[in-house]
Amino acid sequence: MKFFKTLSDKISHLSSSDIVFKIDSREELLTGLYLFIIFILCFIKLDNFILPQLDDMTHAAMGASILQTGDWFTMHEGAVISWLKPPLYFWAEAILFKIFEVSEYWSKFPVAITGFLTFLFSYKLAEKLFGKRVGFLTLFVLSTSMFFLRYTQRVMLDMPVTFALTLSIFAVVKAEKDNNDKFYLLYGLGLAFGYYFKGLQGLYALGIIPLYFIVTGQFKKLFNSYFLLSILEALFLMGLWAVPQYLTHGKAFLLSQSGIGPLLSGGLAGHTNPFYRPFKEFFRMFYWFIPALYGMYLALTRLGNKDERNGFIILFLWFSIILAALSVSSVFGVRYLIPALVPAGIFAAIALNHFIKPKQFLYFQHTACLIACGILILIAVLPVPPVKKGTEYISLYRCVNNIVSKNSKIILYKEKSYIFNQGLTFYSARPLDKQVQAAEDLISEVNNTEKKVFIISNPEDYEEIKEIVAAERLFIFASSDKWILFQIDKGS
Repeated sequence: MKFFKTLSDKISHLSSSDIVFKIDSREELLTGLYLFIIFILCFIKLDNFILPQLDDMTHAAMGASILQTGDWFTMHEGAVISWLKPPLYFWAEAILFKIFEVSEYWSKFPVAITGFLTFLFSYKLAEKLFGKRVGFLTLFVLSTSMFFLRYTQRVMLDMPVTFALTLSIFAVVKAEKDNNDKFYLLYGLGLAFGYYFKGLQGLYALGIIPLYFIVTGQFKKLFNSYFLLSILEALFLMGLWAVPQYLTHGKAFLLSQSGIGPLLSGGLAGHTNPFYRPFKEFFRMFYWFIPALYGMYLALTRLGNKDERNGFIILFLWFSIILAALSVSSVFGVRYLIPALVPAGIFAAIALNHFIKPKQFLYFQHTACLIACGILILIAVLPVPPVKKGTEYISLYRCVNNIVSKNSKIILYKEKSYIFNQGLTFYSARPLDKQVQAAEDLISEVNNTEKKVFIISNPEDYEEIKEIVAAERLFIFASSDKWILFQIDKGS
């Protein structure tokens, strides 16, 4: 206890004295330091952890597929055309893979960049609306939310979309506060980014801002020449990729996740989602939800303040539209809440600012920076486990690299093709050649193929093959409790 009291006294003395830097400039310097710490946190542990199966692996494989197919315009998962999402993230991956190497580190690099930019524009937005102290507190809230921070190091599209949305909202606020309509063009760019990262699911700002103009009585801004131009700008940029895709692939593209598929199905066909689940998960995952709710209460009590009213309204609309959209969607993942955490974080910062007296703010700022530096040192020195466990099939992909020649054929017997196709594409630089569902078809494929054929199956399905293929024709090269890599000797 004595140590902490001494430390507190030292911080108090430091925050009230002109040591090294004058007090007048200390707030900005500490904010800059805190941003720098966040920058390092976003990048420091992009180590080569094995990628988790499904989403992370999918997005990494799609970036690698660009280089393997040579097709930069139509996305692929291995050799299969995919419109899972538009191409911006995968383009960024492919460029990094081309310059450096195909690796876990470079697959995560674009999300780390957009993660830091999300922190930066969240600060700039909160500062523009409510002052520098709320801006710093927004950084503090978001950076201490592990749920938010960890998505700066996943090969996922939710943080890039959050960056695009935050950029769009910031552009509109900047245009309004600085009385400079040209910033609406930045809004249009943010819309285009949102689409290119995640399709229609990245276009929240297209609903938030027009509704904001209506609720705040700024109807004329809907017809502002720069605002209309920003919409045209976004449509033009989106159309550069989407229109040729539709003209080439027609209905298959239109009804995909990169087209209007999510709008028609309300998410994903065949899925259900209780309407209350997004709210329940928000309270479970965002530890700052109580300050956020109190910040919302404070905002309601201060709606009469003309200087703050529009800022509160845009945050309410931002938060509520996302929660409402997720509530009516047929599919929901907790990561879909990431874009809603920025306004929630700003509301929590408003609550903290209400309780931290102006004379105590520098003390708080010094303490926050000191703790952040300590955490950064611990993360840098100590081994940190990955956010999510890596794929359990990594040993298979490594065996393929050492056993299967490039001119051989790989066939999957039953199982889920997307699991092995994505992993082989990313870790072995080759997709599955084929999948068969019947043992007779597998034997026929082996007998009628001139190339060497390697087969992947799980142990249960391998037992089926053993029942109809003589033991002397089966050669197991490697196996685990999840998979078997084997050959069938050609015969009659």
